[in-house]
Amino acid sequence: MKIYNVIQRDRHVDTTAIPFLDLEKAITYAKETALKETEENPNYYEENTWDGWLFFVEYNPEGDCLWITEHEI
Repeated sequence: MKIYNVIQRDRHVDTTAIPFLDLEKAITYAKETALKETEENPNYYEENTWDGWLFFVEYNPEGDCLWITEHEI
């Protein structure tokens, strides 16, 4: 069985990992969370591809971001 962890690193809160059983739901959650954080300036939303991560999005110029990793349990 696989789980997909959405990890959020934000300067204003503790780093958080939220597990999902479905990759599409994890991606949707990550996108919606990042878009919510950029409501005042949508230009800060930037998706990237990084080795080992299924999805990565940065939502401000200071490095706050979310990424998804896959794990077998």
